[in-house]
Amino acid sequence: MGLGDVTQVSVERAIAEHERLGAEAFRSTYGFGPAKRFVLVHDGRTYDSTAIVGVAHGFATDTFWRAKDFSGGAASVVRTLQRLGFDARDLSRLPQPSERARYGEIAGYPEGSTFANRAALHRSGVHRPTQAGICGTGAFGAESIVVSGGYIDDQDLGNLIIYTGHGGQDKNKRQVADQTFEDSGNAGLLTSSISGALVRVIRGAHKGSSYAPESGLRYDGLYRVVDAWREAGQHGFQVCRYKLTKADSGPGARKRSDLAVPDGEVTPGRRDETVQRIVRSTKVSRFIKSLYDDTCQACRTRLVVAGDRSYSEGAHIRPLGRGHDGPDIPSNVLCLCPNCHVLFDNGAMIIDAERQVWVNGTLLGPLTVDDQHYVDEAHLAYHRDHYGAAGSGA
Repeated sequence: MGLGDVTQVSVERAIAEHERLGAEAFRSTYGFGPAKRFVLVHDGRTYDSTAIVGVAHGFATDTFWRAKDFSGGAASVVRTLQRLGFDARDLSRLPQPSERARYGEIAGYPEGSTFANRAALHRSGVHRPTQAGICGTGAFGAESIVVSGGYIDDQDLGNLIIYTGHGGQDKNKRQVADQTFEDSGNAGLLTSSISGALVRVIRGAHKGSSYAPESGLRYDGLYRVVDAWREAGQHGFQVCRYKLTKADSGPGARKRSDLAVPDGEVTPGRRDETVQRIVRSTKVSRFIKSLYDDTCQACRTRLVVAGDRSYSEGAHIRPLGRGHDGPDIPSNVLCLCPNCHVLFDNGAMIIDAERQVWVNGTLLGPLTVDDQHYVDEAHLAYHRDHYGAAGSGA
């Protein structure tokens, strides 16, 4: 028996065992010391990679390995975890999250759990701050948010929330200054919008939403941060805005470990903590991509995937859907390569009023525009106003 016997399911069982016992008791029970260099990173937390794999081997084979049983050393452990799709990293280069940080579900507090007040919520670990509405950091993303009507610009629509970041209010809850993505909580939600990590949503009692509890606070499940931008709020100051959608994370939801992978086939599964980036292929975007022969308007790259088959993506300048309500028309669509599409959607790529393309503050060059393609400056201005400060430093 060797490391080839370790499976994804057994690693996940070992992680769950670590969570049940706690790090120190886990190592003591199974005979391991703390990690010296290499760790497993999962849901924003770090684990002793060798201890996890040793226990995972036991769950898979009924033979629990100790540190001395790993003939290949830490390198073999890392390769095993990476082969199974896990994130194994060098501890010497990894910034460490707080020991108190918890991402995803909190054991013992299923969706629908209620709390009499913020003190009880804090003690549960479901939302650790006693006052702040966002728990998170720019380095690791957001753990949780509280939706309680504290900001006039919030929109609570149940499975869809347009959430306002924090900061810039006076004692009367009036916005008197701009919010920025530099604030730790706002930066945390911005990071989650890029990483796809799930965020716990807690609703507090208030009269502004039919989805709020009548009293106290209620944990309402995991949400994805699918968009982040800045705009002028109702009081005239810039506020950070986030679009969150309910994740399919209730009982019976399919997890990657539940998906059978037939021999000889590659069947990508889904993990609850990973966002699925949807690239729309409407008639309009197909027209724009055809017009440019799949050549990126920003960097002029044409990806050839097989023979003369090429690939590009239709990028909506002003995003579709509630929160932005952009139109699906040619003047609101660009032909971009996948790399530029991601940069553009996250504000790292900005197109200025002179149609010059900037990436993280560095000039890339002019935007290519075909004579048959009218690009609406109003949509480009909207993108600059809403995303410029998020990723470009503008």
